[in-house]
Amino acid sequence: MDAKDLKALRIVSLLPSATEILCRLGLEQNLVGISHECDYPETVQSLPRLTSYDIDFEQISKLAPDLVVTQDQTPTPHTLDDIHRTFTKLGKATNREQEAEDLVTEFWIKLNRINSKVGTDIPAHPKVLCLEWLEPLRVAGGWIPEIVKLAGGVPLIVTKTERFREISWGEIEASNPDFVFIFPCGYPIAKTLNEIQTSSTLKQISSLRAFKEEKVFVCDGNHLFNRPGPRIAESCELLASLLHPAKFEKDSSRNQGTLYINLKEAKFL
Repeated sequence: MDAKDLKALRIVSLLPSATEILCRLGLEQNLVGISHECDYPETVQSLPRLTSYDIDFEQISKLAPDLVVTQDQTPTPHTLDDIHRTFTKLGKATNREQEAEDLVTEFWIKLNRINSKVGTDIPAHPKVLCLEWLEPLRVAGGWIPEIVKLAGGVPLIVTKTERFREISWGEIEASNPDFVFIFPCGYPIAKTLNEIQTSSTLKQISSLRAFKEEKVFVCDGNHLFNRPGPRIAESCELLASLLHPAKFEKDSSRNQGTLYINLKEAKFL
């Protein structure tokens, strides 16, 4: 594909993470349609929405894309390596191999820099519980245990790159986490707080030692943690800044209220 062909390439992205990656590869101007969930970067939001619960095949046909980026139900990114391979795969499909290679390098440099900043001199690695759903309770899997470790924590219950696991409150209490991070998939902070407020969850959470010590955080699960794209590195950085604020003094409160909130500070408490 030569430069002229690349400029004319018309792309439909039906995955929020793919939309982010394509934009990072310099292909935002090539996007002609997106899914109803694609909301980052903000500049793509004026594009035609091609999904709701169903795919609008008629509109896709009218847009006449050269490339449609989507996925089936199983081979989704599951590890940090899978995520960077997605960068490479999209780069190859769009003749942006060098840009994809640069993005992979940037991704790993940022993750390794976070881990290096945490260092080896911390007195203890805090035990960290990450919840990606509240009813039923689900502990986050996939790349989440990996970024918890890079951020200087010890992931609880799901400790490797396996899928999420449904658990009970009894299991959570028995694990006695030092920190709890709550980021339901696709939920902004306000929606998660509303669910916590209107369910039995708050009573259970408030009984945990981590809550009493002000170490339960609700994070933006729509933009961070759950999308297998470049901002997983930012998710790792947020974890590290909350687990080790002394190491990340300038960053620890920067995103308070936008990307996370301490549950103790929620207005309904």
